[in-house]
Amino acid sequence: MFSLATTHLRFVCEATTPLRLEADIFRAGSNLRGALGQVMLRSYCAHPHQDPKGSLARAAGQDERGENLWGLCPVHWLLAANEKPGEERRGYALVPPLPNDGAECLNRGDAFEFGITLFGSARKFLPYFILAAPEMGRAGIGPGRGKFELKRVWALNPLTGESEILFGDSGNLVRAPTVGVNHEMVMRNAECRMRNRETGDWRLEIDFLTPTRLIEADRLAQAPEFAVLFARLLKRLDDLNGQFGDGSRRGGEAAMALQRVAEQVRLVESHTRWVEVWSGSTRRGQSSPLSGIVGFGRYEAAVGVWRELLPWLLWGELAQVGKAAVKGNGVMRIKDEEVIGDWVIG
Repeated sequence: MFSLATTHLRFVCEATTPLRLEADIFRAGSNLRGALGQVMLRSYCAHPHQDPKGSLARAAGQDERGENLWGLCPVHWLLAANEKPGEERRGYALVPPLPNDGAECLNRGDAFEFGITLFGSARKFLPYFILAAPEMGRAGIGPGRGKFELKRVWALNPLTGESEILFGDSGNLVRAPTVGVNHEMVMRNAECRMRNRETGDWRLEIDFLTPTRLIEADRLAQAPEFAVLFARLLKRLDDLNGQFGDGSRRGGEAAMALQRVAEQVRLVESHTRWVEVWSGSTRRGQSSPLSGIVGFGRYEAAVGVWRELLPWLLWGELAQVGKAAVKGNGVMRIKDEEVIGDWVIG
């Protein structure tokens, strides 16, 4: 059973000094995530001197007294894998300001926004994210450490457009969200989009708005082939459901059956490019790759094929796809030939 639910937060900010999220806009998400982690470690960590990715945490997730860091410190739970480093998914993904938002270089008083998606049980840590944002603004982000002020935080349902304010109009009070997305909502939305489509072929466009880094058979995908995209998306969703949903996992036969359906989708046009992006870490003194595909691909298949696949593509918009989603990679948007579903999560 697929029981994953998502909570979508939108942070509305205003620059208080000249601010550049990054010389390369595709690194904005990495900078925001880095600032978020630093604030959480400094302000909320029960073990501020224990590196959440250090050898001790990698070995057992325990402190020097043998106590479990994941149980004692939510920051370690958020910033590092729980039990299988390198294999487990993070409980959140960052949705950075997008290139067409014009947020590369801001003057004092200019507004910008970014999003954070919380998966399933990670929602319990929502206050940490909201309370860390003002301190991120005071400390500064990006080249020159530009500063900003958090104005408000919204919870959104990207499928319906429903929203509610959680922070910003009542001092430092953080409200609990009532707006979110679950699988039943996704299925209803997919069915609505497929209504009155009975036979024939249907063409979809998938926009890759931030670098989408797909790895298949230990190789980086340089083109947006649908079968590879769908395989990586399905694996991510099943892992997230297993960790932050009800713990169940899709059977191998069910996954293979969906993959066989995905192989019927044809890539008919590709307008993508590869962007080289690196994320630096002052703590580790090294960089990690965020490079991937940006642009769009157009895909065609029979209506019956899309009827089976569309719910999972909608989940891709909600959860992002590929490597480094926690740093803003893999933001995707779906359009069809009637431009149905022209929206961006966040």
